[in-house]
Amino acid sequence: MGRRGELAAFRETFARDPEGADFPFLFHVRGNAGVGKSTLVRQWETAALAQPSVVTAFVGDEVHDAVEAMEAVSARLGRQGHPLKRFDRQLATYRQHRHQAGSALPAPQPDPLGGPDGDAAVAASPSSTVAAQVGLVGLGMVPGIGAFVGAVDPQQVALGADRVRAALTMRLRSHDDVRLVMNPVAVLAPVFLEDLADVAERCERVVLFFDVYERTGPVLDVWLHDIVFGENGLRGGRGPHTRRGTPPCGTRGDLPGAGPS
Repeated sequence: MGRRGELAAFRETFARDPEGADFPFLFHVRGNAGVGKSTLVRQWETAALAQPSVVTAFVGDEVHDAVEAMEAVSARLGRQGHPLKRFDRQLATYRQHRHQAGSALPAPQPDPLGGPDGDAAVAASPSSTVAAQVGLVGLGMVPGIGAFVGAVDPQQVALGADRVRAALTMRLRSHDDVRLVMNPVAVLAPVFLEDLADVAERCERVVLFFDVYERTGPVLDVWLHDIVFGENGLRGGRGPHTRRGTPPCGTRGDLPGAGPS
């Protein structure tokens, strides 16, 4: 199936000012399986790379979380001569500390009061309980997982998080190191964005492609929304308000019959 119109609409953006209020900075591709969506996205990437001083990154279903997505983007940009050096260093630190954390995590202890882990007489911290509840709500939206989330006790999840945090605090050097292991996206994403902004200063355009988003969206949607529309995101609050998982009207090329697959 030919996609001349869609290719032309994408190529046309390279002749426009990306700072313009009506610049279509986001193209949302949608459609039924088998209509050539991934092929179109690959054609877009080829068209982008044909432009002078344009770099691209392509993320597919080989990634399983936001950290892996950022790592994939960094690797692709690095192969084009624009490595995200600060991010790569922070990512290496995260991998090292996560390995160290593996030997620091406490093993489950028998419950002298008859519970599975001895938690009957112990209460989780309020902050961990809230975080666990928020996390479980998010998991409840993931296809294939949501049906099981209702059976998970947020208090037990929070208590486990408190134990991990306490063990990491004893093992690692600083609170920042503990936070990096416990919440890597919150620490890595700002560094990723700073490095990406530096690449954008050196290049005419940086174009990111996310294919098969119907599969990766459940684990990438919150992160992608935040790095684009968040207070310190790529749009810096300039884009219209949009719910996570919903492409912003008026700022995308919405091409029926040709979505990510």
